[in-house]
Parts: sequence; structure tokens; C-alpha cells
Amino acid sequence: MRFSTLLPTTVIALALSATVGCSVDVSGPTRSTQGTQAQSPTPQTAGAGTAAASPTATAAPTASSAGTADPLSISGSYSTQTADCSGRDVVIAGSSNKIVFKGTCGTITLTGGYNTIAVESVDTLQVMGGGNEAYAKTVSTIQLTGASYTTVHWVGGAGADNDPDVSGTGATNTVEKISQQDYEDEIAS
Repeated sequence: MRFSTLLPTTVIALALSATVGCSVDVSGPTRSTQGTQAQSPTPQTAGAGTAAASPTATAAPTASSAGTADPLSISGSYSTQTADCSGRDVVIAGSSNKIVFKGTCGTITLTGGYNTIAVESVDTLQVMGGGNEAYAKTVSTIQLTGASYTTVHWVGGAGADNDPDVSGTGATNTVEKISQQDYEDEIAS
């Protein structure tokens, strides 16, 4: 039934709409001073010769479930960027982006389509959109909730067997272990 695939997307859209107007620099954690949130410019995008739309990064004014920093929300399309997770949760709602996340991320929720992401370390990688490709050096949990035509490549997991917990793989999705060199080659390109 279509309602079951629209409900998670609707909930995330409502959560994202609550964060409109707050801007953060994706290269470092957000800082607050005396109850007001510091604002940074929107990150620059895409390589030479590309007519790219700037992604918009916003942060909610509350701490994440891990309590380390405000969550990071990235929207927009056709950009290339690097972001420092610094323990933050991340929501990616844009499409056709290439994003490299440095450091350790809490939960990355990928709702957009046709994105390529690479992450050094993530607790939970939750993919909801279609046509995405993710590379994770270390990942504890992979959830493919409503995802289609998605590929997740991982080097190591957090479990005793060095594998991540995987759920919702589906017939059109692929989850595969890759070498450290394959991961390094991907983030270098």
C-alpha cells in the first residue's frame, strides 16, 4: 500500500520544515551563544563547469539524541561537498549530490535520490530514497526502509563478526563488503 511508503517521508518532511531559517556550516559543529544560534553561510558547491544548485544545510535548535551537537540537514541538488559529522545526526533530502562525511556520524538518514555518499564512521545508515549509493568505512547498522535500487558498500562493521546489522535489503538493493582500498579510491574520486 502506498500509504506505508509515504508516511515516513511525510514525517521527515514535517521535521525538516520545522528547521527552516536556521543555517549551519557543514564543515564543523554549530555553536550557540546565550540561547541564540550562530549562523554560517551555506556551503559552496559543485565542481567547475557545473550549474549546481547550492545545498541548504540547516540545524534544529535542539541537541541530537546523542547529545553531542545539533543535527545537520542537507537539501539541494547536484553538489559536491565534504562535511564533518562531529557526532551529529544527518538528514540528506536532496538529489544527485556527492557528499563525503569525515569523523563519526550518529544516524545518517538518506531520503533523497541518486546521491553518492562516503562516510568514515556511522552508527546507523538509514536509506529511504531510490538510486542512492553509499560507502561506509565503518557502519554498525544499515536500514533500507523503502529504498529501491540502492547500493551500500561497507569496509567494516561494529559487531563481533565485523559485519553491520542489515535490515530491509529488498530485491532491488545491494549491500556488499568492499576492501579498504576500494573505499579510499571512492573518496579520492
